[in-house]
Amino acid sequence: MGMGPLDNAASAALEAAAAAAAAPSRAGSYAVLQCGEDSEYVRQKYGGYFAVFRALLEEDGERWRVYSAVRGELPADAEAAGFDGFVISGSCADAHGDEPWILALVDLTRRVHAAGKRVLGVCFGHQILCRALGGRTGRSAKGWDIGVSCIHPTAAAARLFAPLKLPVHMPVIEFHQDEVWELPPGAEALARSDKTRVEMFRLGGRAMGVQGHPEYSKDVLMSIADRLLRHNHILDCQVEVAKTSFDVRQPDKELWSKVCRGFLKGRLQSSQQQGLPGGSGQDELRRAAAGQGAVEQGVQGLPQGKAPVVAAARCGAIAGGNWGGIGCLG
Repeated sequence: MGMGPLDNAASAALEAAAAAAAAPSRAGSYAVLQCGEDSEYVRQKYGGYFAVFRALLEEDGERWRVYSAVRGELPADAEAAGFDGFVISGSCADAHGDEPWILALVDLTRRVHAAGKRVLGVCFGHQILCRALGGRTGRSAKGWDIGVSCIHPTAAAARLFAPLKLPVHMPVIEFHQDEVWELPPGAEALARSDKTRVEMFRLGGRAMGVQGHPEYSKDVLMSIADRLLRHNHILDCQVEVAKTSFDVRQPDKELWSKVCRGFLKGRLQSSQQQGLPGGSGQDELRRAAAGQGAVEQGVQGLPQGKAPVVAAARCGAIAGGNWGGIGCLG
């Protein structure tokens, strides 16, 4: 018996579906919005910060491009439409500042997020993402955080990154004096530390901020710290605290690479897909600040590196503001 028109259509649809399943998936296309100048050290040793980010995030077959946001170079909307995701880097500038390039970056961040693109913000980028989506950022009352910090994931992070089986503490390199003050509407906190209430946050599946520097290594951090010290932006004791922090713990770059890649490449399950309740961002933030989250309670009693934390508190804060012109991405 021959096939009728409907049978032919069904067969063609099945063949098309089978061909699509057999075909290799399209490699992603990503852009780094670089918000600071390359330091001479990083340029000579690594080929620039763009190469440092690619080492953390890039996988075979992907297309990556860098835009110098700090110089006013940003993709037009038609060009931005061709990317699957964006990474906003650190900077020597303040995310709450009103320099023209910062305002342009905030505006672009809003547009690409509204267009459904994934945006990963790192340090300054974390704060820019918060600002663009309706949150508030500003100076930390606790001053500089420089060195390896112990990050405590919230219960929401444990759900979101369930396939990675997150540990109760996630060491990462930090270099900042600003922080998220208030999360954007609908966002949820994903991690905290002793000095910073919002170390990570997300808004749905398309925006995630990380206050630390998963891309940094010790030599990169210390080259920036030494340069800031020479320009009197930080104190000798703060540099010593940063060095000492590496004696307490090492940053877990492999874990952070998986976390950042998992988000940027869209591999994470939503809480709805996992059948678990999603948390309110502000509720998670309040629990983190009070040390009452389920995951946070499990952290108590672990080695926290008290000596560096105490030393940092004694150092206090120094010199605010824009460190521009000294080549850093803090």
